[in-house]
Amino acid sequence: VLVNDFFLVACLDDFIENARLLIFETFCRIHECISINMLAEKLNMTEEDAERWIVNLIRNARLDAKIDSKLGHVVMGAQAVSPYQQVIEKTKGLAFRSQMLAMNIEKKLGIKTGDLPQWGQE
Repeated sequence: VLVNDFFLVACLDDFIENARLLIFETFCRIHECISINMLAEKLNMTEEDAERWIVNLIRNARLDAKIDSKLGHVVMGAQAVSPYQQVIEKTKGLAFRSQMLAMNIEKKLGIKTGDLPQWGQE
């Protein structure tokens, strides 16, 4: 489809590279150990090209993984979630639950939000 598109044909290589990266990242999130042969098939590459591509990702620090050449596998490193990210996720959940709790209390008491005093208004 991209080859026949007048506007997108110039971006063909970038599109294919980003599509491969997206597919690879999805596989990495799901699996701990990935066969290079299967990965090459999914990425529409030869096994040697796929291994070279993965090595370049590891070298450029975009991937925390090791390649087992004997077995032909990519072994993913542990992906620890940073404490900062954990705090952000917990805070989002807390804010949502607090809002839901306040709405349920208002519903039980029959209070409309327009009847509540507004902070900062006299």
